[in-house]
Order: sequence, then structure tokens, then C-alpha cells
Amino acid sequence: MSSLRFLGNATSYLRIPNTDAFDFGTGDFTIEWYQYQTDSNSFPRIFQVGNYGSGLSIGVSIEGGNFYYWTNNTFNLATTLSSSNYKNKWVHFAISRFSGVTKIFMNGVPVFTMNDANNFNGTNDLVISNESTPSNGAAFGGYITYFSWIKGTALYTTNFSVPTNYPTLTSDYVLLLTASEFSGTLGSSVANTNVSTTPNLPPGFLSNNNNTSSDTIIYRPNLKNIFSDNSLVFYKPGSLPSCGVGTVRNSSMKSRKI
Repeated sequence: MSSLRFLGNATSYLRIPNTDAFDFGTGDFTIEWYQYQTDSNSFPRIFQVGNYGSGLSIGVSIEGGNFYYWTNNTFNLATTLSSSNYKNKWVHFAISRFSGVTKIFMNGVPVFTMNDANNFNGTNDLVISNESTPSNGAAFGGYITYFSWIKGTALYTTNFSVPTNYPTLTSDYVLLLTASEFSGTLGSSVANTNVSTTPNLPPGFLSNNNNTSSDTIIYRPNLKNIFSDNSLVFYKPGSLPSCGVGTVRNSSMKSRKI
């Protein structure tokens, strides 16, 4: 098993074209991911809909250790991290809104809570590891084991045990990205730009799965229960038809891109 590998520059990202499917409106939602960050960029975006100063609907950046949760062109300082807290190590983050209250969790523990009546209906693309118009300064570099975008359901409202396996895909998963599959309602729309795979995984993740097959990023939209134990499907490079992927936050306001 593997993780997605991002190079930390403007050439390496995943893009999901804008659609109403990933607009949360004012409802409940969950965004969840495992990351291993290696870059030293100024304002790396883990994900973002829109650009800084131009149509930014929702996103997350970690700038100089400051974790910013972006809501309709407004930054919210969720927490401040030392480099040893999040650099060159696996960290699990989750953003979960339930009945107008958003909580941000780090490794299963809440680090930020806010009343959140934002209406998230962006017109820009969702980009993983950059913003809608990619730049070197906004690039996230490192690994992401999975990234999920869940509409209508708040998975977490209090402390939880960090997942050690991929979640079961249900109808509220708009997007579920792993190194082996891009799935969910919008899985088939993901555009891969210079993102590869790496065998680096969080400690204990998939510890009950002994499959060591190499991964090729593929699209499998609208599938259910494909991530149950011992049921993962892998494809060797070149075995897919041509429709597949193929290959595989403290400085001043003036100087900080917020």
C-alpha cells in the first residue's frame, strides 16, 4: 500500500473541477486527511477552493506553524504548531461541522471550535496541495495517505481514535482519495498533475493488511464498500484501458499571505 506524493511546487497537485456536488452550503460536513509535510514553502495549502484574495471559499494552510482555516476569504487561526508537531511526521487532521459549530481535530483531539454559519458555495475548483491557481509558495510538499470530502455528515463532535484503515465508502462521500483509487461521486473528475505514489504510510495504518502490491492511481467513482478488509483491488501499470489515469501560521499581516 502507498500514499500520494506531492513535490512541493506548482507542478504537483490534484484538481477537481468546480461542481455543486462539493458545495456544503450551511449544512454539516467533514473533511479529513492524513499528511506528512516536508516542504518549507511560505504559505502551503493542504487544500483550497479558490485563491487567496479571490473567491476563496474554504481551505486550510499551515504558515510558519500557524494552522489557518479559511472561510469565505476570512482566515481563522485554529492553532499554532511547532515544526516538531507536524513536519516530517504523520499527522491526522479533521474538520467537522455539526449544527453550525465547526471543530478542528489534530490526531483525534479538538484544537479549535467556532460557530460557523458560513455558506460554502464556491465557484472555483477544489485543489489538493495548492490553490486554484497553483504557485510554488502555496504548494504543499509531502505525502497524503487519504483525503475525504463528506457532505451532509459530521463524523466527529468529540475526541476520537484516529483511523488505521481506509473508511467504508458511503453515499455521503463526495470524494475519497487514496494512492490506489480516486472514488466517491467526483472520483472520476480528479485531474492528476505530477502526483505519484510512495510506500510511506502512517505507523500502524493498514496493519492488518499484508498486501504489498504496488499502486497505480485509478478512478473508481460511485462504488460502495470497496475498502473493507482484504478486499482492496490493485492494478498493474499498463493493465487499464486508456480511460484510466495511465501513469501514475507568525509574521505581520503585510508579509504573510493571509
